[in-house]
Amino acid sequence: MKKLSRGIFIIFYALLTVSILVVLWGDLTLDRTPAAVFVGTLIATCGAVVLAAVPAWIVAGGLTGILYLPSWLMVFASGIAYVLAGMPSIIIGVIGLLVFSGWMGLGWSLISAMLTLVLLLFPALITAFVQLLEPMKKQYIELARNLRMGPVEFLFVMVPRLRFAQIIELLVFGWTRALGDTAAVMLTCGALLEMPSSLTDSVRMLNYHIYLLAMDVPGGMPEARSVSLIVIAGIFLLLFLPRLLFGHFFNAKGGDQV
Repeated sequence: MKKLSRGIFIIFYALLTVSILVVLWGDLTLDRTPAAVFVGTLIATCGAVVLAAVPAWIVAGGLTGILYLPSWLMVFASGIAYVLAGMPSIIIGVIGLLVFSGWMGLGWSLISAMLTLVLLLFPALITAFVQLLEPMKKQYIELARNLRMGPVEFLFVMVPRLRFAQIIELLVFGWTRALGDTAAVMLTCGALLEMPSSLTDSVRMLNYHIYLLAMDVPGGMPEARSVSLIVIAGIFLLLFLPRLLFGHFFNAKGGDQV
């Protein structure tokens, strides 16, 4: 039944993606889209996922009872996650503009956009990690009793070995979430089209670049369509192929079984 559900999901997702690609299909025009846009976007989004995933993983371990954290820290982290989860992304962008670009003096830069995306991803990753860790609490208790395994070793060594495919899938989900949100970064990333040489350089994010092409650049809609096509194809590959390959690999080797 699980394999059938996975197959139905893959077929549905593939048909949906192909239909979108067909609608947007046409001659690709990338005259106004330099490689710096793709490089800056990749650095900012991947960096945000890594920066958000580590504290979210620790908080999720505390919420599931695997890792002991002070009660005041759990209340604070949970409160921040709930507040951020309910905020519109444009408000998170304003917070990033005021705090990172303004108060911290980072300006319109790659690091400002990255930290703003951390605020966006933090509650989503906590929710996803809690759902992953909750069923494993019983196994942690058994391992802690029989093998004297500590919570830190269980969270950062054992769980990644047992649930590597699922963790990669959740990180890819976070990456696509960061890639798709324009409002959160358009106030902090800047708009330069030059290749960034440091984290303090201004960079135009890909989603913001598509918005500018479609709304502010005369005759830019065909290129906005072309860049959108590339983004959709990239997301399709990231979500479809890794799931298929990881599922086949781990089911064959038995390494994803607990």
